Amino acid sequence: MEGEGSFSGSAERPAICAVPKASVGWRILSQVSIKGSAPFNEDMAGSAGSHAWIIDGSAFFSGASRTEHQSEGTWFAQRVDEILRSAAREEVPLSEIAATLETTLARDYAMLGDGQPERVGGEGPSAVLGLLRLSAVGQSCRIEGAVIGDVSIIILDGERMERWTDPSAGPFEARTIAAAGTGPRPEGEPISAPALAQIHENRRFLNKPDGYWAVHPVLSWRRGVRSFIATVSPTATVLLASDGFMRLVDVLKRYDEAGLMQAVVSEGAAALVAELRRLESGDPRTERFNRVKIHDDATALVVMPGLPAAEFIQQ
Repeated sequence: MEGEGSFSGSAERPAICAVPKASVGWRILSQVSIKGSAPFNEDMAGSAGSHAWIIDGSAFFSGASRTEHQSEGTWFAQRVDEILRSAAREEVPLSEIAATLETTLARDYAMLGDGQPERVGGEGPSAVLGLLRLSAVGQSCRIEGAVIGDVSIIILDGERMERWTDPSAGPFEARTIAAAGTGPRPEGEPISAPALAQIHENRRFLNKPDGYWAVHPVLSWRRGVRSFIATVSPTATVLLASDGFMRLVDVLKRYDEAGLMQAVVSEGAAALVAELRRLESGDPRTERFNRVKIHDDATALVVMPGLPAAEFIQQ
């Protein structure tokens, strides 16, 4: 893992984090996950003890799907979620969790069979991922983050704010958006043919030094993980979001990052997704806001330091 960012804040009330280390966990303030234009939702978010995560899956490939009743992207995101719930224990470093994830996903994907035709390059399911671990440091809280791909983690602590993400996919996303504008959007299809062709072209650069990064069952990905560290007060608020949710900032320009954090705390994640869908539906031909899909899967998890899940009531 590489890269590091940090900031600190001071507590204005008794520190929740000033408890035995094993007792520190995440308190969920709100959570939402809504599918986009495609048939299946390939996003997931969750928390367990001192860990919280956001997953945005995808699957672009030739030939038939290797899964029944769901997309391979959905299957992949669910497996990532299940593995994290099992492997993300407080005493385990994030690098070790990533190693377990890489090994287990490769094994599970192989069990699906070879498929026809046999896939090459970056074809198959993948996922971008953000993972957090919380611990106590005196009267403060320490947040360790691991991010691969264009999910976002925003930490708000008083007047201090920081956004963690991986910008490597940005140039490739721009190419896909440009391709989407070269032909008519097909009726009833979430992605135009030129955009889909560009996505397959982009996949040749997946998990390469001059490309972009994502969790993948065949292509090694751990060297593309970016790591971050923040020391915050126990009143800090954290948003974990997929790029579909972050359209409110990055595409639709409805909020800046500070405004989004204020709205998500005061109104809740579900209310913001409802607003997102209204704005997207008002631009059905993507003439005002350039994007590949009319609606992308939109997922957000809003948390703050607290006690383990068994010791608080989710709101």
